[in-house]
Order: sequence, then structure tokens, then C-alpha cells
Amino acid sequence: MLHTMPPELKDMEELVEAILIRLPPDEPEHLVRASLVCKPWCRLISDHGFRSRYRTFHKTPPMLGFLHNWPHHQVSPVRSPAPPSFISTTKFLPCDPWHRHSHRYDLFVQDCRHGRGLLAYEDKDEKQCYLVVWDPMTGHATKLWKPLPYDRYSSTRAAVLCAVDGCDHGACHLGPFLVVFVNLHEEGLATATVYSSETNTWSSPASLHLGFRKYELYLSDMATLLTGDAIHFLFARDDLAGLLKYDLGTSCLSEVELPAIAMYDDYSPVLIALEGDGRLGIAVLDYMNSIYLWWREEGPDQVATWTQPTVIDLKNHLHLRHPDALSQLVGSIEGTVIIFVITNTGTYKIDLKLLSSEKLKLTSKFSVSEDDLHTHFPYLSFYNPPVAQTEKLADSGEGETGSSDEESVESEAGSSGEESGESEAGSSEEYSEESEAGTSDEEMEESDVGSSDEERCKRKCSWIQR
Repeated sequence: MLHTMPPELKDMEELVEAILIRLPPDEPEHLVRASLVCKPWCRLISDHGFRSRYRTFHKTPPMLGFLHNWPHHQVSPVRSPAPPSFISTTKFLPCDPWHRHSHRYDLFVQDCRHGRGLLAYEDKDEKQCYLVVWDPMTGHATKLWKPLPYDRYSSTRAAVLCAVDGCDHGACHLGPFLVVFVNLHEEGLATATVYSSETNTWSSPASLHLGFRKYELYLSDMATLLTGDAIHFLFARDDLAGLLKYDLGTSCLSEVELPAIAMYDDYSPVLIALEGDGRLGIAVLDYMNSIYLWWREEGPDQVATWTQPTVIDLKNHLHLRHPDALSQLVGSIEGTVIIFVITNTGTYKIDLKLLSSEKLKLTSKFSVSEDDLHTHFPYLSFYNPPVAQTEKLADSGEGETGSSDEESVESEAGSSGEESGESEAGSSEEYSEESEAGTSDEEMEESDVGSSDEERCKRKCSWIQR
């Protein structure tokens, strides 16, 4: 005999969803606390339909933190430590990609896009360089062999992106991906090749000779930029900035002519682009804390040229005690005109369209150096409590929050990490099968005896920084 839900209860459920769906996505703690209120709320939040509607309602994934390559002596911990190379802007604590491995390597951040981080490291025992596509939300990671051997006369960069056409990138971090790898030899030859997780192969390389250089030629560590079907890579040639463009549709590598913009170890432009607008932009911060902003536009003859720079004085937006103090432009949010500037008083998010600024509350602070510059790679993603764990919570009434990557992959994508690993044998290796570090269900249950709801929430939400 089928039992139908009384109309008043159904109306109440719809009302609760209307409230929960409006919880701000830029602080994961809200959803976690809401899931611990009662079983019905937990079941609702863990429902795939609610998650989809939540993403549709809020549209743009929030920024949960930064990946970075700052040296340890220039980073001062403020709160709980996060995995290597990650600084949180919220209470979200990503899963360390190394936490299940006895060997740990120094990771260098290459890129961050569509809910994935791209890292690189060198295994000195194997004398081999690797790329790692990392999902900070689940800890799932895929190791790739670099397509070219190490060459001390070359510089390399790589970019990661979702491989699904028409995806809104709200929750595609468990789907197929592409990695674009670029190698630039000091003699001027640039090559690019693409890895596909669906075929588990690297494409045939595209090449381009960049011509004459006087004394140096290397790829910048600044973040890459995706506009349409093209990935852009900054490079330096004789203290001037250059730009490489790899077209994913045609598999062609070309050079985009830039205005005469200086580029040094401690000074670099940042690429920007408005989503839907299609225009490519470039921003530079001078030593007087003024932003110079160029846009690339097509004229009536279909020839693209750079506009005259727009100058924006940041002195009134950074609220510095010393207006001429050293500041550095360290990154941007792709698809927006939001940039990040660091000073010795903090890190600022600046909207160049609204001319507004916000000092970020980071888990660590950075010390500005006159000798080098390090990029901030924003990590943008919607956060949802792991499905398997919240369903267990709803059934048991207990707030255990440790979740394995295998559970998360099964619930979100219909296949376990083991199955995914089998498909990538040969040129990649999947690891970090567990996504939460070291706390068993039994230990968490024992620690909850006699705790208040708030204490239990803080203790058991192991993926949230305390």
C-alpha cells in the first residue's frame, strides 16, 4: 500500500528547501551545520536534486581559497594549517593529495580551473617529472607523466580544464578533463600537446618558433587564461611580456602581439577576460600603485588591436598606511575583472569594474618581496557535504563527516576511483583513494560522548577548518 505525504508536510518541506537553498555558498560551514539540525534536513541537503537546484540558484561557484607557490619563509600561518600550497578564504579545508602516501614531494602549482588543481613535482629517485590533477574537494588525484623529459634549457607550463562541451562547471570536478602542456626552449621553439583523460593519451605536438631573442626567453609562472576555445600562456622575452595562444579547436599554437609591457622576476602582468564578452585583457600594476588595463578588440576590418590603456589609481582602494608601499599584482578570477593585490598589510580583492576592494581574511598571510613574485590561483567550487556520509548521518542521527573519495565518486559520478584508475593505466595513475585524513568512524563516535551539538558539529566536520 502506497503512503502519500500529507499536503501540509509537503508544503513544509518545500518551505525548508526554499530557506536552505538561499544559504550563501561562499561559506561551506552553513550547509554542514544545516545538515546536522535533523534527519529530514540532512536527507534534503544530500539529495542530488537539491544540489543541482542549489547550484542553479547561485549560478557562480564561490571562491574557497587559493593555491600558491610562495616559499615557506614568506607565509605566516594564522589558523589551522591547510594542505601544501593551499590558503583558505573560508573554513573549507581541502584534502591533502599526499595524506595516503609515505613519500611526499614538493608540489609546484601549475594551474587551477573548473574545480581542479594542477600540480607538478619531480621524483629524484625515478629521475622523472610528473603532473598531478587534484580535486581539493575529495582528495582524488591523477598522476600524469610529463610528455617531454626534463631539459634545463627549457621552461614548461601546463593548464587544466573540463573536457565536457557546454558544461556550466558547477560540479564537473569528477568528470573528464584536458591538460595542455607547453614547452619553450631558450632557442625560441615552443611546442604544445594536450592530454585527454577520456583517451588516456597525449596529442601530437603543435610547434611555433618565436624568432629572435637577445638574452632570455622563458614561460611565466603567472596563471594561464581560458577564453572561448583558447588557452593563453604568458612568457618573457628580453624583459618584455609575450603571449602564446593554443587553440583547442584547431590544435594550433600562435603568438598574440602585446603592447610593450615589462616583465621581470618580481613584476608581471595578469591576464583577464570577461565571460561572454570574449575580449582578452591584460592588467599591470606599476610601482605607484596604479593599474594599467588594456583590452584587445576587433575593428571593422576584423583585425584585432589593443586599446589605449585605462589607468586606475588604487591608492584610494587599498587603504594603505603608506600609499607608496610595495604592492604586487598576483592573480585574477577568470571570466571577471577581479584581480588580487598583496601588500604587507594583507591581500586585497579588487573589482576593476565596480572600483571596489575587499581585504580578504586568509588562513595565512604573505610577506611581499622585492626580489620575486608568486601567483595566486583562485579555487572556485560549490561545496556540498559528501553524499554517502550525509545519508549515513540521516540514518543514524550521528554527525560523522569523514568521507572516502571512493564513496564520493560513486555517489556523484556513478563509478569508483578504482574503476577510473583502471581506465587510465599506462600514462596516468590514480591515487589518494581516501579523501579524509586519518580519523575513523569509531574514534569520532567515542569523541562525541557528552558533547553539545555545536561541539559535535565542529569536531566531526573534519573537512571544515576549526
